[in-house]
Amino acid sequence: MQTKIPHLGRVLLKAPFETLWIECLFILLFSLFIYLANGHFISSDDSVPNSLLAFNWLENQTFHFDAFRQGHYYMPNNLFGANGIPYFFIESPTGHLASAYPIGTSIVSFPLYCCFWLYLKLTTLLSAGSAAIDITTPEFELQRQFFEKLAGTILTVLANVIFYCLARLKFSQVVSLLVTFVYGFATLNWVVSSQGLWVHTIGNLLLVSLLLCLFKANRTQGKQQAILLLVAGALCGLFLATRPTGLLFLLLTGCYVVWVYRQKAVYFAIGTLSFLPHVIWNSYYFGFSFKSILAGGYSTLLKHSGSYHFTWDYFKEAFLGFLVSPSRGILIFSPVLLFTIPGAYRIWKRRTQPDELLLIFLSFACLILFLQYCFFMPWWGAITYGSRFLVDFLPILCYPLGYFLEYQFEVVRQRRVQVYRSIVAVFLALTLVSTFTEVVGAFSTPHIWDTSPYFSPERLWDWQDNQISRHAKNLWFKLHPPISNPKAYLRRFKGSIESVSDAVGQPVKAGFTVPTAVQQALQVKLKNTGKSPWFGSDTGVVEGQTIVKVTFLDADDQPVKVLSRNWLYTKGITRKGETAIAQGIIWTPQQPGTYKMSLQLEVNRVFPKRRLEPYQVEVFVTPSTQ
Repeated sequence: MQTKIPHLGRVLLKAPFETLWIECLFILLFSLFIYLANGHFISSDDSVPNSLLAFNWLENQTFHFDAFRQGHYYMPNNLFGANGIPYFFIESPTGHLASAYPIGTSIVSFPLYCCFWLYLKLTTLLSAGSAAIDITTPEFELQRQFFEKLAGTILTVLANVIFYCLARLKFSQVVSLLVTFVYGFATLNWVVSSQGLWVHTIGNLLLVSLLLCLFKANRTQGKQQAILLLVAGALCGLFLATRPTGLLFLLLTGCYVVWVYRQKAVYFAIGTLSFLPHVIWNSYYFGFSFKSILAGGYSTLLKHSGSYHFTWDYFKEAFLGFLVSPSRGILIFSPVLLFTIPGAYRIWKRRTQPDELLLIFLSFACLILFLQYCFFMPWWGAITYGSRFLVDFLPILCYPLGYFLEYQFEVVRQRRVQVYRSIVAVFLALTLVSTFTEVVGAFSTPHIWDTSPYFSPERLWDWQDNQISRHAKNLWFKLHPPISNPKAYLRRFKGSIESVSDAVGQPVKAGFTVPTAVQQALQVKLKNTGKSPWFGSDTGVVEGQTIVKVTFLDADDQPVKVLSRNWLYTKGITRKGETAIAQGIIWTPQQPGTYKMSLQLEVNRVFPKRRLEPYQVEVFVTPSTQ
């Protein structure tokens, strides 16, 4: 007799609680180990306020960030906003410095940060005899990053466990494990959500929790159902407090609850009052208006960093870019999600059922958000591995895979049709490919593609030197260093700078004029006169990469501070006697005057440093008209 897969929806009832508990514990420990295994931090300065807010309140008993006003806080990229204030803080009408981002992330992660703060107080007391912690010092930055990653990891692990419980409500154990693996390790949940305290980290946790609450509400009655609806409303309120786009999820979920539960939807409505702390925060700092209440300082930030382009050409590029760009396309980074389409078809066929109806409502929310992202400038987002904008949709994209697999396994067992076995094999193969791209992103050096030689939208369509290929090369060279003997390599490292020109090929000679605090494209012609080969940025090499450092020297030959590091990057491997072009974008000094622009050819992160004769040219920096 052939064994049939248990009917959907009955699996959890047949599985003993002890078994489910063990399965969840395994997922928790496995996820925690994998996410922490790379040993480094992958995030951006966007997460600074949310990773500091709890510390600031617990230690200094204030929500204001005024202590960071003078720039004492260390920022890796040194990109400041107006008056030296970091872009992630904002001057509010109250006269206090506030977070430029919604505070929902801080609210959800607050219990974890209470534990982190107590740990810091205890260790500081035992080591220094005082429990005082100065969170404004540069020394605290490493601790902030450590706890931010730990918070992101724990919250993403929790989302994985909840997603598995959600899957077990509908699918067999094998299918649930496969779908949970895809969700946690074959998508950008790994490289983005688990590596820092992104809004996407919290968004995924809230969304899978919302699904579980409403799925369970569909299976209960009475008081327990009312409590689940109340919690679902609270999750939607927190979602809105985390990200303004959460308004769409709240509205469509609310429509679903009214459609299915009628008068009981009042419990859901009461739960959405969890949004009130966000309303109070934004009303205090930014005024009482719909725009201020919904987005707070985030609306001001977007005014300077984002806009909408309502043209067909822009929409077409963004639409295709989100899907198949070699450095941003979700189907390139996670091709296994192609099987979401047949899974969605199985859901549509069951659209009269409450679980599937909820998935359709939330899928519609994701579709609307996706279309608006296709008009948003920049659609590619900031420096990130893949497109983090689409990370918010991962629970809705991954869950239909369970419907697809359940159907495939059932057909294979009942009919033993070879083509269905082949389809499952393709699914598993694409799962491995998707997981490989996440391994590459997690264990390679962060942000090595977007920043070198410089970012431009055209590079998003470069199939030869894309994010995955460069990070894969970098991971290979981390395991097999190209420079086995640094001292011998540096002894044979020689080169000369033959010419310097700007973006249009005009020579940069004495008297070259540039405005203050602007980005200037440079390209330098180099010649390798030594025996050591040069490794360019596209080779993936970081420790041993050949670069040209550009420094501006004042009248006393002292280097002046600019807004970011000024590096120029070569491409490919340049051997003895060959020439190369080093390209990049540099920042000019912030004060007008006459400077020496010094270009130094050197090897990155290989010691002791080999100092070659620098190439210097006098430049005039004039007041900017911007």
